[in-house]
Amino acid sequence: MNSALYSGWISHRRFAPKHHAFRYRIGLLYLDLDEQDAVLGLSPLAGSSRFAPFSFRQSDYLKAYTGKGMPLIDAVRQQVALVIGHAPQGSICLLTQARSWGLSFNPVSFFYCHETDGQLAAILCEVTNTPWGEHYHYVLPARATIDSNDRHQHFAVAKAFHVSPFLPRDLEYRMSFSPAAHKLGVHMADWQGELKLFDATLNLQREALDRHSLHRYLRRFPWMTAKTCLAIYWQAFRLLLKRTPIFAHQAADGSFQSAIVPPKDRRHEIS
Repeated sequence: MNSALYSGWISHRRFAPKHHAFRYRIGLLYLDLDEQDAVLGLSPLAGSSRFAPFSFRQSDYLKAYTGKGMPLIDAVRQQVALVIGHAPQGSICLLTQARSWGLSFNPVSFFYCHETDGQLAAILCEVTNTPWGEHYHYVLPARATIDSNDRHQHFAVAKAFHVSPFLPRDLEYRMSFSPAAHKLGVHMADWQGELKLFDATLNLQREALDRHSLHRYLRRFPWMTAKTCLAIYWQAFRLLLKRTPIFAHQAADGSFQSAIVPPKDRRHEIS
């Protein structure tokens, strides 16, 4: 199937005003939204029941749409169409943490939206802030032509949504995405003018999704969503001990923001 499992490392680095860094093992689901039933039918441990060890619910994402009964795949296409002018009709693949024992939690999920010929049309990022539990979306229109020497998609977008109480709002996100292939990488940096304050990196490897690999995933990551929640609060406690400044929560600018593709001479700034 087109769906897969990815595992690897997530790392965060904070450069100013206090230095701070950490790195954790992570496991994620790469779900082709047309394959939901097939994926959840792989094992009795998977499903949509409330306390399944591995589950997925469309209503956890784009709630402004799915909360009214719209299928998630249609909701994603409608949101992306507001930016790129048409709804991509190819596969929509979601990189996310599956529900674990009833707990759903994702600081960020990525929807890879394709045209019918397989070309990537856009990436939709759904961001959730902690502890407020609000959601926001960034739509990243993909480049149709990829440089043979750099197959990554690069984006820049003004930060429009308060995510961490330890970072201000007046920042620019600079992001880079590798193709969702055997290896998958995502890099995001927060810049304040010419000063990089923070970056986060996902380095993942793909594993074919079947009954046996799903069970291996559950043995390696039995409490993935709970681990993520605890890690966020543990790192916040460490930042408080370092007397890192706290910024007041601000309401989001609208409900979504679109990105631009930076010129080649600025892409080195993302790393």
